Amino acid sequence: MKKLLFSALVVLLTIGTANAQTPVKYHGEVDLGYSLGVGTFAAGRVNLHTIQGVRIGEYFSTGIGLGLDFYHEGPELMIPVYLNLKGYLPVTSRVSPYFSLDIGAGVGASAGVSGLSGATYTPAVGIRVGRFKAQIGYNAQCLSESGVSITMGALQIKAGVTF
Repeated sequence: MKKLLFSALVVLLTIGTANAQTPVKYHGEVDLGYSLGVGTFAAGRVNLHTIQGVRIGEYFSTGIGLGLDFYHEGPELMIPVYLNLKGYLPVTSRVSPYFSLDIGAGVGASAGVSGLSGATYTPAVGIRVGRFKAQIGYNAQCLSESGVSITMGALQIKAGVTF
C-alpha cells in the first residue's frame, strides 16, 4: 500500500513539473454506483467512492480514490484504496468522453472479511457533461488467505459529480 501511495505521489510530481505551461488544478469526484456480480464468485455490491487529485490540462486527471463497497452476501464491507487515471477526449467545453483505470487494494472492514485484503482494479469508460458524470466498467476484487485466492468480478455502473 505504501508503494502505491509513493508511486502516485511521484507520478503527480513528475507530471506537474514536466511542463510548466500545462495548467494543473484540483480535481475531485464523488460517485454512487452498483456492481452486478458476474463469473464464478459473483457478488453484487453498492459502491460509494471519492477521488481527490489533479486535472492536468484538458486531457488527463489522476488522483487517489477511497471507497466503501457494501456486499449483499454476508453482508460484508470492503474499503478500496486506489490510484485513478483518466484520459479525456473533449468534444465541447461541457462534454468529454473518458477512459478510466483504477488500480489498488481492497481491505476487509467487517467481521466476515476482517483481515482479508487483495488487489482491485476497474477499467471503465464514461462521459462527463458539465459537472455530472456516468461510467460503466468491470470491477475485480481479489482476496487471498493461506494461499487460496478468489476474484469477485462485477459489471459496475456509477454516476457522480465532479468539482
